[in-house]
Amino acid sequence: MSDSNSAWQLANDYVQRVDQRQFSAMSDILWPEFQQRGPGFASASAAEFIAGLELLRRYDRTFHQLGSQFGRWRADRYEGESYCVASHFYGDDSGERRMDMGIRYLDVIERRGGLAKYLSRDIVLVWSEDRPYQPVF
Repeated sequence: MSDSNSAWQLANDYVQRVDQRQFSAMSDILWPEFQQRGPGFASASAAEFIAGLELLRRYDRTFHQLGSQFGRWRADRYEGESYCVASHFYGDDSGERRMDMGIRYLDVIERRGGLAKYLSRDIVLVWSEDRPYQPVF
C-alpha cells in the first residue's frame, strides 16, 4: 500500500469501527501509547481511548463522513489533517434529534516494522449543530 493510501485507509478504518461500534478492533489501528485530545476530554493511551468510546453508545447511531485529507510522510512518520462531518442520532422527549460536528483530526501516524498505526489523533471542533431530525424514509 502506498504512503498516501495508508493514511486514507487508516482514516476509513477508524470511522468504520466507530460507526459499526467495533470499539475493541480499534487496537488494530492504534499504537498502545496512542493519545487523543479534544474539546473537554483527553485520552492518554489506546486502552483509555477505546474504553471512552463506550460513551458513543448513548447515541442510537453515528455516521462519519470523511472529506479532505492533507499530510506528508517523513521517513516513518506521517503528520496531517483529516476533515470529517460526524453525525450523532438520538432521541429525547421532543423526538428524534441529530447532532452534527464539523471536525478536523490532527493525525500523527507512525510506521513500525512496515505497519502503520495512529500515534495520536487530536480533534479540532470547527462547528457543531443540534436539531430535530425528521427522517424522509
